[in-house]
Amino acid sequence: MSVGRRSGSRNRRRQVSEDERAVAAQAYQTSVSRLRHTAHRNMRQTVAYATIFVAVMATWMIFIGQPTPTTFPWYAISILSGAFGLSTYLVREPHPRRYVLAAAVVFAVVGVTGIFVTD
Repeated sequence: MSVGRRSGSRNRRRQVSEDERAVAAQAYQTSVSRLRHTAHRNMRQTVAYATIFVAVMATWMIFIGQPTPTTFPWYAISILSGAFGLSTYLVREPHPRRYVLAAAVVFAVVGVTGIFVTD
């Protein structure tokens, strides 16, 4: 048995005024908004880092002489995806940044797919 608890105390709620409830709701909405903003920023950065990584690997493969004449355009497209991934940090407006990031992802997918298909 728990000491100091009355039976039924779990069901009792503290009475709050409408002002306190509105302040609590506003604090909750602010907290959720910050969490969403941080999550979206982290996701954008992770995707941009992935396209940059693909470009670095494609550049490395070019320097060591891996591409053939049939795979070279796909390596170039992969490098272009990294350029778009880097440019997401230069674009400050949210909508154009999404388009640049989407282009980076498309170029990365097309480039890597082309490399594997032609290899």
